[in-house]
Amino acid sequence: MKMAEVSARPPQLVQQLVEVWQRSVQATHLFLSAPEIAAIRTYVPQALCGVEHLVVAQDESGTPVGFMGV
Repeated sequence: MKMAEVSARPPQLVQQLVEVWQRSVQATHLFLSAPEIAAIRTYVPQALCGVEHLVVAQDESGTPVGFMGV
C-alpha cells in the first residue's frame, strides 16, 4: 500500500474517492438510508476538492482504497 498527499485532484481521482467514501458510509453509518447517502454524495466531490491537505492510500495497482484530509 502506498500513501501520499495529493495536490492535483483530477475528476477520475475525485470519482474514485467518492466511491471509497460511499462504500465506507454504507458499511459504518447504518442509520442513514440509501436516499440520504445519495443526497450527501452530491456534496462529496466539492468537499474533496476543498480539503487543503488530502492524503490518499492506494493498493498495489494504484487504486485508491482510503483517504484522509485536514
